[in-house]
Amino acid sequence: MISLAEPPPPPNKVQRLPAHISPTSAKDYLGCSLRFFFGRVQAIPRATSPALHLGKSAHAALEFHHNAVWRGGDTSPEAVAKAFDEVFTALEKDEGPVSWKTPKAREKAREDGLRVIAAYLDSPAALKESPKAVEVFLREDIDGLSVPLTGAIDLVRQDLTPVDFKTSASKPAPENAAFDHELQLVCYQMMIEKATGETPPALDLLFLVKTKTPQVIPVSIAPADEHRKQRAVMMLETAVQGIAQGRFHPQPGMHCSWCQFRNECAQWKGATS
Repeated sequence: MISLAEPPPPPNKVQRLPAHISPTSAKDYLGCSLRFFFGRVQAIPRATSPALHLGKSAHAALEFHHNAVWRGGDTSPEAVAKAFDEVFTALEKDEGPVSWKTPKAREKAREDGLRVIAAYLDSPAALKESPKAVEVFLREDIDGLSVPLTGAIDLVRQDLTPVDFKTSASKPAPENAAFDHELQLVCYQMMIEKATGETPPALDLLFLVKTKTPQVIPVSIAPADEHRKQRAVMMLETAVQGIAQGRFHPQPGMHCSWCQFRNECAQWKGATS
């Protein structure tokens, strides 16, 4: 009997499960499976967006600072600013071009990054005590998921609270931010629980907002109950099975206006082999 909840794969399609799934890749697939195909399967090269470049540079500077707190290194604002500048330049060489509109735009992005990092270091949210882990990569088998769940957590506090850092151009609404990043945070919780046998007391986001006066906005949500965890697993498994069965198709929405694969999408004829 055919289940309507789990349709069979198209004929002549070879199912090949991905080696693992991360919350980022699952969210990318669920957001638009064709964009996922162009970016992650075909790996069509595209220039890095300025926002992504700044975010990567800021994350690297935060990693430097958190490791310095953890290992007894140089935690001075000057050392962290130097780390940011070095990564900001190195990424342009190592990962390809950034789609800067003008040299002035590049310099503004660099200055914005330095300002939000300085604001974090001067905020009550800045890490003061030794963490449990920094940029820790986890790979765990989760019940109900047919492939391992993977993820890199920016910071794990001593009490096992995972913290994910976000750079943003505008101040987020806490309720929307928590909902938008629920999958990622719950995945972190499930991996921490599997690795340690303990449940973190909270799941935290920390937004570094690039407004004229930089802001540091913490958003904390309660750990997930079994319903929220099961919901996350079902979302992950939907992505896994879609990837395995080669289900890639356009999913039009507001995101189309800034998608880097609009030309490829316009040429789509119903096949992605």
